[in-house]
Amino acid sequence: MSAPPPPQMPYGPPPGDGNPYATGGSYGAPPPPPPPPGYGYPSPPPPPEQPYGAPPPPPPGGYGYGYPPPPVDGTTCRFCGGYPAVEATVRGHQGLIIAYRMLRMTGPFCRTCGTATVRDMSARTLVQGWWSLVSWLLTPITLLLNLGPHNKFKQLPPPVPGSHGPQLDPGVPLTSRPHIAMLLVPVSLAVTVALAATGVLGPGKNDPVADPTPTSTVLTFSPTPLPMPTYTPPVIPSPTFTLPAPTITLPPVTTPTADSDSKVDAANTGDCLRNANGTSETTDTNPKITVVPCTDAKAQYKIVYKYLATSDEKVCEKQPKSDSWYTSKHPNFPALDYVLCLKQVK
Repeated sequence: MSAPPPPQMPYGPPPGDGNPYATGGSYGAPPPPPPPPGYGYPSPPPPPEQPYGAPPPPPPGGYGYGYPPPPVDGTTCRFCGGYPAVEATVRGHQGLIIAYRMLRMTGPFCRTCGTATVRDMSARTLVQGWWSLVSWLLTPITLLLNLGPHNKFKQLPPPVPGSHGPQLDPGVPLTSRPHIAMLLVPVSLAVTVALAATGVLGPGKNDPVADPTPTSTVLTFSPTPLPMPTYTPPVIPSPTFTLPAPTITLPPVTTPTADSDSKVDAANTGDCLRNANGTSETTDTNPKITVVPCTDAKAQYKIVYKYLATSDEKVCEKQPKSDSWYTSKHPNFPALDYVLCLKQVK
């Protein structure tokens, strides 16, 4: 009995001589092509990061409506790197009492960082810029020069989104900051100069001028109070009637006469007086004062100043030219009191 034949392979023998390691066999076939990315293979590396301040690559889909492309010359903000930006110079000033210092910062600036720089340097100038002799002129000029860069920044659109880094904080406008109150410093100086020029703050025309060499002789007058004029109406007798024609006889009415010394009460600064007593005593308690022209050889004293509503002779200490005084007292009407500060006529 013969053995059964060996089983045959259903798909035929492998190519070659039956060696499984021969070329073209299941173990010698070339590897299959690699699968597409994402199936076990790394994705291509991302593009290198742009340096800080450089314009970024265009966003997918291009630039939106209203946003310009990056500048060809690379003009971007010096602080945030955003665009559009403009070249400008912002200035500041500091007064150092005996010296001063001029400050400036050059661009380019974007709208946000440029506005913040103008407001900050102008606010510092308002506080620090008045404290030297020349700064009274340089501080207003510096503030006016900053108006040019400020107008340039206002005309710029906001920076393109995604094109900038951290930006400066512009804060509130300069007119809303407390620094603006420092503008009162030049205003108050101008008002003071104007008042001094018009003579409001200086001595008046009738104010005495200080005498550097006042004399030490003091002559004090204490006149007796002037009597108050009195009026006694006459007694009108009863009318008598004589028939058949009654008549009425009335006495004449008298009128009080004015005091002869009233001219002294009307005397004012610049008039000259004479004491008829001619005494050389330091104090004359009952002088006989008359008003005489200053060109008269009998003039002894000249009125330096007249203080009304007071009988205190110490007020003449305020007048350096005065070396004597005349006091008039009215016990019944203190408001009529006055003191004449006098100077001896040589």
